[in-house]
Amino acid sequence: MRERLVIVFIAIAIGLLTTTLVFFLYQQTKTIPQKAISKSSENFPSPTPQNKVYLSIDEPKDESLSERRSIQVKGRTNPQNTIIISTNIEDLIIKPTTDGKFSATVTIDPSSNEIVTRSIDPDGQEAKDARVVTFNTEEF
Repeated sequence: MRERLVIVFIAIAIGLLTTTLVFFLYQQTKTIPQKAISKSSENFPSPTPQNKVYLSIDEPKDESLSERRSIQVKGRTNPQNTIIISTNIEDLIIKPTTDGKFSATVTIDPSSNEIVTRSIDPDGQEAKDARVVTFNTEEF
């Protein structure tokens, strides 16, 4: 009886392995016709940074700890946009450089702070990013 069970399990394992290998070989050899690619790209044009509001924050990292009350907020957006950086203490309005990069120094409160960065294009569309930074001088 045990021999039959072992043989059944081995046969199932070999069948699953064979099926998996055949499936992966099929996926590797499958090609998409060029017509299908060109039709799908015509129906859904991809947005570019020039026609869409975007905002990318490099610093500070979300939920980070800071030993300083002044921190740098750095990121990228469209060059024609206006950047508004809001903390618990202050609001800053800045313009990005011609390549879309921006940097500003903001002051934070002791304890937890929410830093909200908004990028507003000339048409009024907005992109928003919120990060939490905690000021703490205690050693752990």
